[in-house]
Amino acid sequence: MEFGPFPTREMFPLFLPTLAYQPVDPTPLGEGRWRVSLDHIRANTFEFSDILKTQAPRDALGRVAITQAFVLDRAAEYAAVPLIFFFDEEISRTSLRVRYGLTERTDLWAELPFQSHGGGYLDGVIEGFHSLGFEQYGRDRVIQNQLTLVVMTRGELKFFSDQSIRGKTQDPTLGILHRFASGATWGLSAFAAIKPPLTSTYNVYRSGWDYTLGLTGRWQPAPRHVFFFGGAYIGRPPGSTAYNNLAFGGMRDGWGAHGTWEYRRWPRFHPFFQLYAQSAYLHPQPYQKLDRPSLQHDVGFHWPLRRDLALTFRYLNNITHNENTADMGLGLSLDARF
Repeated sequence: MEFGPFPTREMFPLFLPTLAYQPVDPTPLGEGRWRVSLDHIRANTFEFSDILKTQAPRDALGRVAITQAFVLDRAAEYAAVPLIFFFDEEISRTSLRVRYGLTERTDLWAELPFQSHGGGYLDGVIEGFHSLGFEQYGRDRVIQNQLTLVVMTRGELKFFSDQSIRGKTQDPTLGILHRFASGATWGLSAFAAIKPPLTSTYNVYRSGWDYTLGLTGRWQPAPRHVFFFGGAYIGRPPGSTAYNNLAFGGMRDGWGAHGTWEYRRWPRFHPFFQLYAQSAYLHPQPYQKLDRPSLQHDVGFHWPLRRDLALTFRYLNNITHNENTADMGLGLSLDARF
């Protein structure tokens, strides 16, 4: 059973409306074959502007507690600051992917995600991990498992939310892949995908007709070692008025890339390690790092239950810490072929 690279996706709140880079399996299924996958990931995000390190309200235990009343009462004090943000939430995303072998060399696919936003339950786990020496400033100073999203520009509140969202449908993605070159141990394919703007995120932001064009490859130099690699350009045309006028600036076109190693020593345990890189989504602005590229790792294992059915467990983590990726994510996937 050929797994391919895992279709890792960025889970940072600002980037959920738009099309993000996702690795694509370069190996065609074969004419008339189907692949159906159900992927679930829960990702935690806690990022905020540096100015809030010293000027944020705290509860009786000394933990940061940002409320809408505080923001409205104190917003004028930040009139000289171009941009202030505070993101603390947990997002779960379940994606149904269907792929069909149109010919021996060409596949079609579609993806439909469902998304929920809340306070979650991973804050305690992450805080305990950071206490081992991997410190993230503020992680032990914020109220655990809260949902708070704040964006201010020059003393004016632009966006605030502390309301949960349950099982909301997101924009689908439609794609095509064609293998154009291959050898005894390698293969190279081209792919294209488009995401129509059919839904909104946070009931406000609707992106444009986002699209991507890329290459994806496979190389197996030895029976136990398989490598996957690829990259793509991502175009982000204009969307809704709210989306185009984000306080952070409009979304930029960009690129994404991946490199994956899968180890196949054992028939029912296939560990993998994947690096997932992407360019910056946003334009430079003072007091933030959202205009920088990012690098994450996705590490886990495939567990074949039978010849045509497998589970995948994975752990997604931020490496670069440029305040533009989710802090961490835990995922479980089920993949079937017929």
